[in-house]
Amino acid sequence: MKKQNIVNLIIVLVALSPLGYLFIVWNNIPESFVTRFEFNTAFEKVQSRNTLLLTVGLVALVSVLLYFLMRNLKKIDPKVKEGTETSSFNKLGLIITVYLVILNYFLILSAKNGWTIDTKVSMIFFGLLVMFMGNYMNNIKPNYFAGFRLPWTLNDPDNWRRTHQLAGKLWFAAGILLVIISFLVSKAMLIPISIGILVVIVVIPAVYSFKVYRNKLN
Repeated sequence: MKKQNIVNLIIVLVALSPLGYLFIVWNNIPESFVTRFEFNTAFEKVQSRNTLLLTVGLVALVSVLLYFLMRNLKKIDPKVKEGTETSSFNKLGLIITVYLVILNYFLILSAKNGWTIDTKVSMIFFGLLVMFMGNYMNNIKPNYFAGFRLPWTLNDPDNWRRTHQLAGKLWFAAGILLVIISFLVSKAMLIPISIGILVVIVVIPAVYSFKVYRNKLN
């Protein structure tokens, strides 16, 4: 078996492992349980064990599909040529897959142990994801599935490169900032501030890319 096939098999097994763990602890999870969320105020939601199974299965399936999608862009994306460097696609797909696996285990353990889903902890993990995505965004080549896929970036490799250089720096810094503010601000302010940060790191690269496009037209 080729080395890459072995790696792919390991990734698939890791991605599906939450389902295996769920079946192991199935009898330890009540048929209906309460999921507790802690934002600025606490609230609860009653869920069924079957709903948890459906959710975990769906997240596991999405993680596998995203991993193989990012690994096979050359076969399905006309923008990704035969000689295009694809290591950044592969790493990005792996990062998202690992993040979804962690999320799946967290969902199961929350149901099993009656954990409260805390805003600050959730935002720390989300900030780490944004940071890692920003770290690799600078190296992403033009494609139809990942990055700032705007008409003027897809049709101009230089625009794509400059836009993602800026976006990579912004996303990396924003990820660090999200982690830091998770310790500093109240839960009531954390979500509005985080949404504001996300809007900024999406809008600024998009506006910048359009400015580059207009400058070249002129």
